[in-house]
This record gives sequence, C-alpha cells and structure tokens, in this order.
Amino acid sequence: NSQEFEGIIVSGGDGSLNEVVNGMLLNDIDLPLGVIPSGTSNDFARFLNMPNHVEGCLDVFLRRNLKKIDVGKANDQFFINVCSGGLFTSVSQDIDLDFKNTLGKMAYYIKGIEQLPNFKPFPLRITTEGETIQEDFYVFLILNSTGAGGFPKLAKKAAIDDGLFEMVAIRACPLHEIPRLFIQILRGEHLNEKNIFYTRGSQFKIECLSEDKSFYESDLDGEKGPNLPLDIQVYSRKLTVFSNL
Repeated sequence: NSQEFEGIIVSGGDGSLNEVVNGMLLNDIDLPLGVIPSGTSNDFARFLNMPNHVEGCLDVFLRRNLKKIDVGKANDQFFINVCSGGLFTSVSQDIDLDFKNTLGKMAYYIKGIEQLPNFKPFPLRITTEGETIQEDFYVFLILNSTGAGGFPKLAKKAAIDDGLFEMVAIRACPLHEIPRLFIQILRGEHLNEKNIFYTRGSQFKIECLSEDKSFYESDLDGEKGPNLPLDIQVYSRKLTVFSNL
C-alpha cells in the first residue's frame, strides 16, 4: 500500500533507477523517487545535483524538494534518462561487474575502445513530428537530461520537465573525423556540426533498415531495451523525484 510510505529511495546508478521506475509506473505507484548515486555513471543523479555522499542525499530527502519530471517510453519499456542504439550500445550491459566495481567509469571507456574495430554505420529511418530522414549513422541517443555515458554535455539545451526529449545522432563520416568530433562532444560544442543530427520532440519512431540484426539492439539507461523499430513517447511530468536543483 503506497499510502503507507512517503517515498522510494534507490541506492545505485542509472540502471537501478530504470528498474525501479518501470516497477513504479507499470504498477501505478505514485510516490516521490529519490536516488543515492552509487552506480558507475550516475548521469541522472548528477543532473539532479544530488550529493555524492549519503548524508547530503538524506538532507535533500528530508527537505522534500520535489520536482515533476518527464519520462520516456520505448515500445513497452520506460526510461528516465536515455534511449540509445548503434555503437557502444551494449557497453554498460557487457561489462563484468567486478571489472566495473574496480575501475568505475573508466571501465566504460576501456570497453568502448574495444568496440572501435566494429565502428561501422547502419541505415536508419527517423521520424519525428513533421520530419522523416533516412541516413546512415554510427549511434543515436534520445535524452531527457543533458548527459549520458559519462558525457555530461551531449544535449546542453535539455530540460527534464519541458515535455520534450533531445535526439543526438552521429552521421556516417570518415573515421579520421571521429576523434575531433568526440572532443567537441566532451566540450558540448557539437550540436551545429555537419556530422551531427540534432532535433527535439515528444514522439520519435526509429527504424533500422539493415539486414544485420546486431544493429537492432537498443539500450535504456544502461539496461537492455527492446529491439528496433522503436516507438518513443515522452510522458510530460509523469514522475515526482527528490531534487537538489
């Protein structure tokens, strides 16, 4: 009985948040959600400006600074921060737990470097409100907050309560341009780049046109998501969270 409680607190990272959010929304549990960032990346907790220590988080919870935020749904699964596909999609899913616990966020970068030999584009059809494009891409991300995967400035204009998500995708381009592009992404200077597709919206349809089924995989907040095609819907102010903003 959710009326017996004042909130739900999660100690973990983005993947732990994803599991709890799905459990709450699929079971109509309407309680404030708080996070103690103890995962590897903690992108969403960082956006909420949550302290990195338990005592600071408890202070935020006790002050009950609550905020209504948007939530995304990809087919039949909810996500709170990011839906992605393409290169690096399975990085967080494939990392050995001991390896991740030992190296922290560095484990993601090492695993990502291991995937570079597989750096190849795949054809996508992307449909948003009033626009359809069909191009080759290396990776796509649909974001609620500004960052994911340890890149804090992927979508600098993002707000978690505006009813819109940001889509950032890297177009197929010569491989020698990729290092410069990643430096721009780290700096948050990439959105006007010719090799970046960027748009905002409340609905997205993502279809993979490749015969290679490995490109059909998606990732939601670091957890395995549904296979493409994806119908993505933004639910405006669907969830209440404890926030330090």
